[in-house]
Amino acid sequence: MMSARLLAAALLTALLPLAARATEPVPETFPDRAKAFGGVPFGATIDEAKKSWQLEQVEGASVPDDPVSIYLREEESLVFGGLVAREVIYYFLNGKFYAVSFSTPDNRQTTILREALGAGYGAAPHEDAAGKSLVWPGEAVSAQLLVNPSTGEGRVVLFSNELQPEYEKTLREAASKTAAQLGAKPGA
Repeated sequence: MMSARLLAAALLTALLPLAARATEPVPETFPDRAKAFGGVPFGATIDEAKKSWQLEQVEGASVPDDPVSIYLREEESLVFGGLVAREVIYYFLNGKFYAVSFSTPDNRQTTILREALGAGYGAAPHEDAAGKSLVWPGEAVSAQLLVNPSTGEGRVVLFSNELQPEYEKTLREAASKTAAQLGAKPGA
């Protein structure tokens, strides 16, 4: 009888062409290697992305003047190799493609995703500072995976390392503005 580890390796090999064994070279199409997702480079403008994708902005997903805009794709395929994804969301920071996120529906799909990220990055992840997610630092594109321990659902964010400092700055500014407004009178 085949061991669970050997069976998992066989399934990954059959289901995910991008999840190559660690001894094989990283595929050119892997986001960190290609510096792109779905053929669109991280840092591309919204107009450049719209040449490849049918993007629809998510209305009401951000406050006025927020530098981060959120988009969905109408024609989106939610199957990546042997992985079924849900809720694929595209983030543009000041009009540039900054990140993409999607979730997995269950433990099996999350395991496939984790193995694919390990194969693509060629290394095991480390925990973030809060110990709540797994992080794969890449040269151009990094990945962060948060797993719900009770359901097995996972959410991954692939983000541009080049744009990350700008994104973090916008988070700090929004948090400061929010803190100032929490104690203010409504409508003030």
